[in-house]
Amino acid sequence: MTADTRRRPKNNVDGETFRDMCRAFAEREIKPRWQQADRDAKFPREFYVAAAQAGLIGLHTPESLGGADLGVTEEAISIEEQAKVNPNLAIVALIQGVAGSLLAEHGSEVHHRLVRENIAGTRLLALAVTEPEAGSDVQNVKTSARRDGDHWVLDGIKSFITLGGDCDTMTVLARTDPSQGRHGMHFFAVDRDTPGVQTSQIKAYANRPVPTYRVMLDNVRVPEERRLAAGFGAIMAGFNRERVMVAARWLGHMQTALAWAIDYAKVRQQFGKPIGANQSIAFKLAQGHVDVQAARHLTYHAAARWDSGVPVKDIILDVSSAKLFVTQAVYRITQDALHIGGGWGITEELPAMRMALDALVAPVTVGSYEIQLRVIAKQLGLPCD
Repeated sequence: MTADTRRRPKNNVDGETFRDMCRAFAEREIKPRWQQADRDAKFPREFYVAAAQAGLIGLHTPESLGGADLGVTEEAISIEEQAKVNPNLAIVALIQGVAGSLLAEHGSEVHHRLVRENIAGTRLLALAVTEPEAGSDVQNVKTSARRDGDHWVLDGIKSFITLGGDCDTMTVLARTDPSQGRHGMHFFAVDRDTPGVQTSQIKAYANRPVPTYRVMLDNVRVPEERRLAAGFGAIMAGFNRERVMVAARWLGHMQTALAWAIDYAKVRQQFGKPIGANQSIAFKLAQGHVDVQAARHLTYHAAARWDSGVPVKDIILDVSSAKLFVTQAVYRITQDALHIGGGWGITEELPAMRMALDALVAPVTVGSYEIQLRVIAKQLGLPCD
């Protein structure tokens, strides 16, 4: 994929029927699993297998590789419905989609075999881009790839790699030619059991059912055939698509948080009346309703723009606006829900604290608030640097 040419989805489905199917899947497969996975801070691999069997892995992938060849809109619907039950397990399909698309769109038949296995539920993928000093600053990636005959030797450290210790294969961004700057980078499909690959889990308060890891690459030998014809440009385009999915994730989560807060405000009694009768509470919930409606519009507008096939450069403003607003709104709504829960809100007897903790990660994934504001300002023609 480049900034000027992108594959449009081939197929379409009835949106409401598809949404009903995704909702049923979430109730059936996420609801029974997420709480135990949260307590254990351990990824339930059987969930990935179930998602693959339900046809929810590879939604954007061409049919020739076993995918559904649907659009970003359908991916957003799937993630939104899953995130209503749990926003963490909802990102599994998101990660498979981004990593799988790199392999599908920029790889050879060697990579396509990995995609088919991923869609079949037998090869879990991870995306390894972020480093200790290269989060939003992807151009600063330090992981090196040195050519040695028909192999490449990778050395470096990746951080905050979701599923890094659980996956079978990770797509690793490494610098192949330092003299070429951002153009001297390529992705490599690296199996987790390759000698020299070590992972350690990063303990976190959020995303607990889908852990993040440090990935250490020490003299890791990867065959030339595992190198992708893609690097910085591909991942930046991929990040824009991922931001739509992130917006859908938090759109789902905020709806659940708001619905809980409204219900609780109606039944919780203080001074002889429901706390929702107080304007200070009622107005927070009213604002939350508006936030959800605005978030929905921005998210699905960005998804529709993506599916229209216009160049990525022409939808950056839509994508960053959606990502910025939704991740701000989910933070407000979950914090309000926690406040409405009062003293009970911070206990495990109510879901408010868990919802608020999970939402804390929203502002910093796939480009922070500040990065999105900078992107938007530049899209408006402002000399922002």
